[in-house]
Amino acid sequence: MGSCSDEEVARAVTLHYRTLSPKYRAAEKVAQTILDEYRGRATEVNYRDIVLRVKEMRIPFKTPDIADLAAQYLHEKGLKIWR
Repeated sequence: MGSCSDEEVARAVTLHYRTLSPKYRAAEKVAQTILDEYRGRATEVNYRDIVLRVKEMRIPFKTPDIADLAAQYLHEKGLKIWR
């Protein structure tokens, strides 16, 4: 049996609960389209651009909820988010 730190277990649990959330999966999809578009060209994104992308993709949840989750995801992937 392998050993994991408490921090690794906490990250795994958080990721598990996130992937169960339809809102998080929608935000991840939005964030991934932004990452694919900017790949290698940008290290920062304007929050307004995220909101516009959510609206453009017609995500069936409240735009600010999805934009906030997408911004968090992008930040975790190393992008700076300008608000």
